[in-house]
Order: sequence, then structure tokens, then C-alpha cells
Amino acid sequence: MKSFLSSLLISSIVLSSSMFAVGDLPRVTYKDVVIPDGTEIAAVTTETLSSKTSVEDDPITFKVEEDVVINGEVVIAKGTGIKGVVSNAKKSGFFGRGGELNVRVESTQTIDNQKLRVRASKGKAGDNKTGTTIALVVLLGPLGLLKKGKNAEIKEGTKLKVFTDEEKTVKIAKM
Repeated sequence: MKSFLSSLLISSIVLSSSMFAVGDLPRVTYKDVVIPDGTEIAAVTTETLSSKTSVEDDPITFKVEEDVVINGEVVIAKGTGIKGVVSNAKKSGFFGRGGELNVRVESTQTIDNQKLRVRASKGKAGDNKTGTTIALVVLLGPLGLLKKGKNAEIKEGTKLKVFTDEEKTVKIAKM
């Protein structure tokens, strides 16, 4: 009987103290903010990409260059990663043919950790030296055909515009 009463007393104390602790916590409320489809996001490349070393479907990462703010609220934070892939990569070739490199962005993350689809296309072609090759063939004969074009390259820090590809409601915590 004593152990039962002791258990009951301890349970009452734990229960009552936990009730007071919960009452002391600040209340968190949430504000819904809608990110419209087509919202612009300033992004930047985080590495140099080259048609010489890249292959189709290579994963690549960009980052958000500045906070995305809607109605005074940050919905996507500066520095957030943006996932993408190499959609096309062709090395430069002979006859002055330049390389080709295209990338596709796919998704980023909102301030409340939701995945958000994005779209954009940032492609760049290497310098095409076909005119130079033709001039070299006339001057040097068949050896001029060995003139090689440049590989396409997207340098680290290259800025691009990315756009949301869906509407998303974000929950912003308010104290």
C-alpha cells in the first residue's frame, strides 16, 4: 500500500510540474505565405562546368544568391541549394566545331523545408571556329581541317534567373 501511495504521489508531482512547464512555453503561430508560380529566384553556379568533362545527367548544384521575399517574409533563404543536372554536353570537335553545354534546374527548398520545383535554362555554346577552319583549309590545305573548336564552359559564379514551376504555400513561424 505504501509503494502504491508513493507511486501515486510521484506521478501527481510529475504530472503537475509538466503542466506548469507547458504553460510557460511561448506560443508559436504560423502565417501562410503563397509563392506564386513564376516567382523569380536569383541563382549562381557553385562550380565551373565544361563540355569537356561533363556528361548528360551529371548532378550539379546552384545556390540562391539573395533571399526571396514575398509580403515582407523570407520564403527561400539566401544560400539555399538548387538541384540541377547537365541536360546536354558535347565536347568540341575538329573542323572548328565548338562544344555544347546545357543545364537544367529542377528543385530548391523553401524556408519551411518543402521541396519546390523550379525551371530555367542556361545554355552556352563554345566558340565555333568554322570560318577560321575554312580560311585555314584554303591557306594550308587539308591540315587546316585539324583546327579544333573550344569547349563550352559555364564559370563558377555565373548568375542565372530561375523561376518557380509551381505555386506553393509556405508556413512562416511567428512568436
